[in-house]
Amino acid sequence: MGWLYLIVLLGSLGAQAEVIEFPEEELASETVLPVFDKVRSVLNRNVQTTGHFEVGGGGGLSLNEPFYNPYHFTGLATYHFTDQHAVNLVGTFYMSGLNSYGEQLKKGEGLRGGQTFDPSKAPTPQWMVLGSYQFTAYYGKLSLSKQNIMNIALFGMVGAGVIQTGGISNPVLNLGLGQNFYFTPRLAARFDLRLLVYSGPDATTVQLDTAGARPSESAFDKALFFSTDLSLGLVYLL
Repeated sequence: MGWLYLIVLLGSLGAQAEVIEFPEEELASETVLPVFDKVRSVLNRNVQTTGHFEVGGGGGLSLNEPFYNPYHFTGLATYHFTDQHAVNLVGTFYMSGLNSYGEQLKKGEGLRGGQTFDPSKAPTPQWMVLGSYQFTAYYGKLSLSKQNIMNIALFGMVGAGVIQTGGISNPVLNLGLGQNFYFTPRLAARFDLRLLVYSGPDATTVQLDTAGARPSESAFDKALFFSTDLSLGLVYLL
C-alpha cells in the first residue's frame, strides 16, 4: 500500500511541473573566467612614475646626535626609470649650534673638578650629498574614507656620497627606507629614514676647554660614526 501512495505522489508532482521561460535579452550573453598568467596587484594605478622626475624638499633630524643641533634641511631629486627602479640624489644642510646636552657640558654640568667641555670647538657636519639606488617594493592604496583614497609607495635605498665636517670631506654610506603618501597623482609627502656610516673627527679626543683656543681638525682622532637621520618633506612628480 505504501508503494501505491508514493507512485501517486510522484505522479501528482510531475503533473504540476511547469516550464519557466526567460526573455532572451535577460540571459547572460558572456562569461568571465579568471586569468592567472598576468597578475597585477593594482589594476588602476593612479600614480604613473615611469620616465618622470620627482623633486622636493623638507627637513628632519638626527635621532642619535649626542652634542650638536640635530635638525637639518634637505633638497632632493629622483628619476624613475620604471615604476620600481629609480635613482635618488639628496643634499642635506645641517644647522649649527649645540643641543641641550652639549650646552650642559659647555657649562661644566656633570663634570668633575670644575672642568668644562665645549663641543662647539670641534668640527661638526655642515653638509652632505648622497646618491642612491631606489627600489619601490610596494605600491598600494590606503582608504581614508568611502570617497577618499590615498596612493602610497614603499621603497628602499642604498648608496654613497660625501659629508663635509669642518674643512674636510669624508665618504659616507647610506642604507634607508622611505614612503610616499600621494595627496594627488603628482603631489606627495615623503618620509625617509636613513642609516649613515662615515669616518670623521671625534670631539672627545681633544680637551676642549671653554677658555681654550679652537683646535685644527687634524688635531682630532678619527672615529667611525653611525647616524640615523629621519626626514620629512613634500615632493612633486614632474
